[in-house]
Amino acid sequence: MKQVIVILALFALVSCKGYKSLSVDEFKQVLESDPTAQLVDVRTPAEYAEGHIKGAINIDWTDKNFINYAKETLDSQRPVMVYCQKGRRSVEAASMLQDNHYKVYNLRRGYQAWSNAGQPTDHSREIPYQLATGYFFRNDAVIDILPHKITNEIDFLSYFGMATTMGDNGKPTYINFEDSMVIPIVLPPTDKYTDIVIDALVKTAENQIQLIFHVERGAESRSYTIIPCKLLVIDSSFSNYDILISSPEKY
Repeated sequence: MKQVIVILALFALVSCKGYKSLSVDEFKQVLESDPTAQLVDVRTPAEYAEGHIKGAINIDWTDKNFINYAKETLDSQRPVMVYCQKGRRSVEAASMLQDNHYKVYNLRRGYQAWSNAGQPTDHSREIPYQLATGYFFRNDAVIDILPHKITNEIDFLSYFGMATTMGDNGKPTYINFEDSMVIPIVLPPTDKYTDIVIDALVKTAENQIQLIFHVERGAESRSYTIIPCKLLVIDSSFSNYDILISSPEKY
């Protein structure tokens, strides 16, 4: 009963002051007491990959499209719990979210305070990515010199073209190279059905990312050949990282 009263009191404070900054213990209590709460890490993807509160999703406050991503990802009818490294960025993010009609809790002194208090953290080091579709590897490009990362549109278009499509839903995925970079996988030409399956994209060391994938291939030959490719779009904050690409089998 006492726990319920504490949670209700916190909700009342939020309604009066816009958002509430909570201590580690208070923040944890709300998380454990409200299964509808949405936990958001507003640090950069690189910081998130170093370690985060388990269950947190990553929406980077420094991204100019922060509020648009938040609206696409978060339910405005459910409370949002935000944190950054030391508490400064999350205060700004909480204020913007509150201005957009979200009920927000902020972790005072951030992830650093949470970690220092001995609270559980997730160090899986998984890096979020989006798959870009609607592109093909150009016939005049050379697979052997394809870099493991592409950080600008000029280089990207020297290797990849946009597929001819019909209608808005068929347009190639838009890639904003101001905020993003691309990790490409391109296999040699084949006449068999081929699918590149991503197994993991993780940070394995300081300034190093490893991409692990495997290939699923059909047995029957076709009357034409294709150049299988897959494009992973990640945050540009990883542009200085080395990319290791590995597969358990030969192509």
